[in-house]
Amino acid sequence: MKIILRDNFILVTITLLTIFLFMGVCFAEEVIKYSVFSGSFYPNNRELLIKQINFFLDNVEDDIFLKDKKILGLISPHAGYEYSGQVAAYGYKAVKGREYDTVIVLGPSHRYSFNGISVYREGCFRTPLGDIQIDKELTEELLKYDERIKFIPEAFSREHSIEVQLPFLQVVLPSFKLVPIILGNVDLTDCKMLADALKMLSQKKNILVIASSDLSHYHPYIQAEILDKRVASYVERLDSLGLWNAVNKNECELCGLFAVLVLLDYARDAGFSSRVLKYANSGDVISDKSAVVGYLSCAFYQQEQNKDSLTNKGEKMFTKEQKIKLLSIARNSIKEYLLTGRRPKIDIDEPDLKVQRGAFVTLKKNGQLRGCIGSFTSNQPLYLVVSNMAIEAAVGDPRFPELSLEELDQVEVEISVLTEPELIDDWRKIRLGIDGVIVRRGFSSGVFLPQVATETGWDLETFLRQLCSGKAGLPADCYKDPKTQIYTFQAIVFSESEIK
Repeated sequence: MKIILRDNFILVTITLLTIFLFMGVCFAEEVIKYSVFSGSFYPNNRELLIKQINFFLDNVEDDIFLKDKKILGLISPHAGYEYSGQVAAYGYKAVKGREYDTVIVLGPSHRYSFNGISVYREGCFRTPLGDIQIDKELTEELLKYDERIKFIPEAFSREHSIEVQLPFLQVVLPSFKLVPIILGNVDLTDCKMLADALKMLSQKKNILVIASSDLSHYHPYIQAEILDKRVASYVERLDSLGLWNAVNKNECELCGLFAVLVLLDYARDAGFSSRVLKYANSGDVISDKSAVVGYLSCAFYQQEQNKDSLTNKGEKMFTKEQKIKLLSIARNSIKEYLLTGRRPKIDIDEPDLKVQRGAFVTLKKNGQLRGCIGSFTSNQPLYLVVSNMAIEAAVGDPRFPELSLEELDQVEVEISVLTEPELIDDWRKIRLGIDGVIVRRGFSSGVFLPQVATETGWDLETFLRQLCSGKAGLPADCYKDPKTQIYTFQAIVFSESEIK
């Protein structure tokens, strides 16, 4: 009898231990996200992986410009390291040795289709270089922030866009926690919501935000360069709306579009500037240039404002001489381009004209619009923005044929120097003739400069109806819908006829 009891006790003990161990294994598998692409996208051997990453980093010179800047965001490619690792190294070299509490990595979903945004809730991600702890405090903040943010495990099960960033981070940063975010089927409203959430998190901790994205896919080398440089130009200007519209017109492409849009919105709203560090494509690595993939590395940094330059609300006006100089730059840039097909080389040393600000250039012929192109933000000096936008207004406005050299003397140039757009909660706050307005809803958006109201004589509701229906392609009264986002900005406007 004692032997039976003893045997039963041993059997029960073994059974309980087996159950406990089994539960422990399940638990470990639940909270640890194991690497899936080590051995394919990058080496699965620790020593070889560190050696490869350091090789890439050693091939990048220190960026003196960024040395004393606070870097708060990166765009980084996510192909196999043999193809995109050297481009990625430019961004990671810029943050090497810096201190961050948490790194937030945004990536597209390549293999699992779902609606909304998925954040990995807790546990850790494991690579050949060790484990990275999830910042549960911030993930819980995100999950509470909006119902469109959820934890969808399947989104992470076989997703490389997040994973390939991690070994680089482990090599260049001393320590950090991780918030991995996958964007599924989303729209511009979702992107803006997530950008606002990131801004909220940045007030709690020192964060680095990485948008994981490759650019064009499988075009011939020259065509890929053209497409990818368009993406880079929108990124440089922090122009998320422009990038979105360009992608929808098939003027450029990138697989991590929504991740990049979130970062651009976050960077613009937080007052960052951008700096493109490196562009290349797979044709620069392998001999086959018939179907390449593009890669971009870009840093977003905090720019110190010149106290003597234009403020965010546009209180400081330009002198008459400065206005004349900017208008002359615009006209001469158009003339040079029409004559030679090249953009002029301009370099001036006047602080007020070197401030980084968005601007629109408007061309009018016999009082009628002949072209208007602009950018809401820029990391270039104002005089270069004016030069580039003047050329685009002359030859790049899809509503009009390209301006001819013979027409140039018949055209008047007008410049609008802009402040940063700000989200408002009530359309009645718009000040006609003072505020320019952007409306966004879903995939649609439209913009009117402040002077549109003055030139047309519209009242506020007519102004907004025309903006919604005529510019954004939305229902005329959608500005009254709480789901429609309305942004205002101000402008200093001056033209050639005004200063004569």
